[in-house]
Amino acid sequence: MNGPRATPSPGSSASGWLEAAGCVTAIGALSLLYAIGHTRGAHPIAFILYALLASAIATLLVVGVGTQAAAIVRHPMSWVVGLAMILLEILYYQTLTYVTPAHGNVMLRIGIPISMIAGWLLLRRRSAPLAIAGALVIVGTIVFLVGVTAPDVRWPMAIVGTLAAACMVVRGFAAEFHPWNRSARTVQDKLRVTGLVLLVTSILSLALTATAAAAVAAGLLPGTPLVPTAAQMLHAPTLLLGGLLGGAVYTLMMYLNFVSVVKITTENLTAMMAFSPATAWVFQELGALFGLIHAPTPPLSIVAAIVVCILAVLLIFRAGVAARRLTA
Repeated sequence: MNGPRATPSPGSSASGWLEAAGCVTAIGALSLLYAIGHTRGAHPIAFILYALLASAIATLLVVGVGTQAAAIVRHPMSWVVGLAMILLEILYYQTLTYVTPAHGNVMLRIGIPISMIAGWLLLRRRSAPLAIAGALVIVGTIVFLVGVTAPDVRWPMAIVGTLAAACMVVRGFAAEFHPWNRSARTVQDKLRVTGLVLLVTSILSLALTATAAAAVAAGLLPGTPLVPTAAQMLHAPTLLLGGLLGGAVYTLMMYLNFVSVVKITTENLTAMMAFSPATAWVFQELGALFGLIHAPTPPLSIVAAIVVCILAVLLIFRAGVAARRLTA
């Protein structure tokens, strides 16, 4: 969820940038875990639901559920946010079953122009010309990326990656207008809202998934790759990688996101997030080096796409800074 705007103090800015770098590093680590999960045969839905449920439980054990938990989980926007978060991670995981982490992470940058278009259509938010130019560069880069993707996975990767990006946009806007998220002023409060949202939506999703798996096993429903089997739900690598490691990394990522945004502001964290394709690439190389995944070093075309996307996001960030200075 989005963090509150804050005026960072000089003493906290340095640690805030380090924590923002840690958040981007955690995104790279999470991408590697998803790729390892796929390599070990983990079903995307089972893996993600275990990871998010574990993260929600760990978060609430630390910050507590508070006095308004019932009201928060009953609010319709909580379910929109929670389900968008779950679908985002499932679809991103699925994207990484087609391509390497660095490749898939670049694909998700299509969410930036999608969010700008949605902001204009729904909220009449106008983007600066420089930001529009950056968004057009990203669109062109994504078209190029799809074009250089292997033909047998090109369109599945593009469709699933775009859907993941769309869920990221839905999550962002829903979090922005979630009343308790808007009113939360501390990192603890932000984490509590997110933890509660993830807890109830992941529990319900797990219950529905388990019910569907049981129905397939009993012959009441036809088998489908979308529904994990009972064996896949109880798959040891899925439980370990998703429920333990995935939950831990996701929790760390959320914490670093919220604590850094308070110190350096949302805008600066967004700029730092531009480097997430690079961290995904670094962890991809580490995973391949240690034999955890099979991922050849990206060709020059993918490296170029990573660099251009980073520069385009920084261009959009620069446009936002300039626009705020003009209206200040």
